[in-house]
Amino acid sequence: MMAGKTRAFTIAGFVLWICFTAVAGPESPLVTTRPYEFNTDIQVTLEKNSEVHLTCPPNRHGITEYVLYYRAPKGDEEIAGIKAVFTDNMCTECGVLRESCEGILQQARYTACLGIMKWQLHDGRLDVDFCACDDLERSYREYRQYRLEGKRYRTQYQDRQLVCPVELPEAQRLAGFARFWSEVKFNFPFFDKVPEVNWDQILIDYLPKVQQAKTDVEYYRVLMRCVALLKDNHTSVWGSTGEAPCRPPIEIRAVEGKAVVVQVYPADNVKSPELKAELLAAGMKPGDEITHIDGRPVSRILAEDIYPYIAASTPQGLDLDAYPRLANGENGSKVKMRVRGVQGEERDVSLTRGYYDFPKDKVPFLRELEGGIVQVNLDSFQSDRVVKQFEEAFDKILRAKGLILDVRDNGGGNSGFGDSILSTLIDRPAKGFRWKTRQYLPMFRAFDKTELWFAGSPGTVEPSRGKHYQGPVVVLTGPATGSAAEDFVVIFQASGRGKVVGQRTNGSTGQILTLDLPGGGGFRVCTKWCSYPDGREFVGIGVIPDVEVNPTRRDIADGRDAVLEAALQVLRSQRS
Repeated sequence: MMAGKTRAFTIAGFVLWICFTAVAGPESPLVTTRPYEFNTDIQVTLEKNSEVHLTCPPNRHGITEYVLYYRAPKGDEEIAGIKAVFTDNMCTECGVLRESCEGILQQARYTACLGIMKWQLHDGRLDVDFCACDDLERSYREYRQYRLEGKRYRTQYQDRQLVCPVELPEAQRLAGFARFWSEVKFNFPFFDKVPEVNWDQILIDYLPKVQQAKTDVEYYRVLMRCVALLKDNHTSVWGSTGEAPCRPPIEIRAVEGKAVVVQVYPADNVKSPELKAELLAAGMKPGDEITHIDGRPVSRILAEDIYPYIAASTPQGLDLDAYPRLANGENGSKVKMRVRGVQGEERDVSLTRGYYDFPKDKVPFLRELEGGIVQVNLDSFQSDRVVKQFEEAFDKILRAKGLILDVRDNGGGNSGFGDSILSTLIDRPAKGFRWKTRQYLPMFRAFDKTELWFAGSPGTVEPSRGKHYQGPVVVLTGPATGSAAEDFVVIFQASGRGKVVGQRTNGSTGQILTLDLPGGGGFRVCTKWCSYPDGREFVGIGVIPDVEVNPTRRDIADGRDAVLEAALQVLRSQRS
């Protein structure tokens, strides 16, 4: 528990909590509110599904309150965390999904204010010690100690003042690498996909590098470079890398193999007059290509600074992660870029890096399009939220003359949620994907026998017992479609229920094994090899759409959704 000034609940606050307990339902959070001063250590107790809102006086950080919460959502693991709320209603939040965790370090956006939260679990209640600290000396001390202890803390550092390398003992570094190497050695299913990688030789090559990497930043960069050799998005390392997270007020993506601006931060949202004038003078527009950054060609930056540290299964998955990082750097620093317009004209621009939360158009779950066609946005399979939304909208879906399911931004989650939706679209069982996992038998290895595999039952997706949508269906895909979302697309495409339209998917799925590393980071290893019901591969390739559509720079400049337009054309042709 934290030392320092401890304040218990006030009687009034406790009575308020009891009142909320009496009237709120089991799914509603029980909320109490109390005033809070920065750099003050307090102690509170959280019941499940409860929150304590700590209201802050006016301050230089723009934080209006901190929310400490302990939740047990239906169907999900228990979550404890901190949320900092700002004057502009933005918030930054992190949660912990395991009871074995003992606390959180959570840094508020844009600020040097560190939320420190520690707890002990007693009979289903959390006794919490909390401090919102903007004392840099203490923040450094807490951060370094948490890193050295290597506990399961969720950390979010966006202000570079609080990111400091921490020296890790050599024994810890070597032990962590040995554990990582051995788990990959005996669990990773895709060595056949990377024949150029001799994993036994990797141990010899990387042990000296681990010995030389004295700080956590150096250590994790070595491990990330190592794991990237396996070329699998579900096998990766995370930890403190010292990367500067700030970017200029533009969003960069890979379009036609080029670094293209897909979004420009609204100048009216920029509070600083100087930065607003700078952005307007730059004249950046969607569709602009960036060819050089700080005098270096984009291709060179990708090859030397970014690609080697990304674990990706496919070229499209690699670019999805790499291109947005191209112009990242220190907060407040200038980035110089050579820009080529859609018409081919070139110019040099300079922009200041900072923290920009790009406003995203709120995409409704269901949109009614021309000709009675309905578009449904399945943006995540992380929870059953999307299934409930689909069920609530199903009567309207049943009346549609055509259905478009958009999973372009769906990075996965639980495959069962996708199966639930698919079950309402089919009238006969659909075969599930094939899968297998390595089966290690030490005696067989002693006899130098061929390694065995355990082949799991592919299973089937059964039609739901209720009504089914029987009209034409199209699924939209893109490079961000991954994991459980790819499982959904594979079964849909293999069933012959409809067409897949768009770009190739991420090409990565499987069951992961997650373990800790020294210094507060960790790693995951894919343990399952999945394929189409007929054995065709999509891991390392991506699901290939029936109608492949790759947006162009001109599409970006004109604000056209070329994939959606192609899907509408497919549906029209099926109805004619």
